[in-house]
Amino acid sequence: MENASLLPWLTGTAFLHSVMMQEKRGMMKVWNMWLIFSTFLLAIFGTFLTRSGWSVRCMPLPSPTLPVLCRLPGADVAVCALFFVRNRRHLQSEHRLESLVSRESSFLFNNVLLLVAAFACSGDAVPVLSEWVTGHKVTLDRHSSTR
Repeated sequence: MENASLLPWLTGTAFLHSVMMQEKRGMMKVWNMWLIFSTFLLAIFGTFLTRSGWSVRCMPLPSPTLPVLCRLPGADVAVCALFFVRNRRHLQSEHRLESLVSRESSFLFNNVLLLVAAFACSGDAVPVLSEWVTGHKVTLDRHSSTR
């Protein structure tokens, strides 16, 4: 999964753009918190995909490490959700978007564009995820059969 390292970079870049609005205007606090959570979780997910042995080009870890690596993403999501719930009172925005043609909305549009790029790049994980769900390996070969 070549794009696994690109995903956290895209969400991290979106965070760096929107944190400026948080500092200057007190906006996008919840958005920024979830952007930094997603950056961390995508870094863990990319590590999981490339080191678990389920990716096409992978460097599998020895088997005793794999169960720990399998539990790590779920535990990280739980910790992030707990952290968000405990701090949600401090995350209320001080200002709102005034118009669609403002500096703040252009930063938000930039963030959405970076997240769409991250979502498009995450398509490489579809064969791995579909194999987990259905139990059948999905390939894009022209010689592959449907079942």
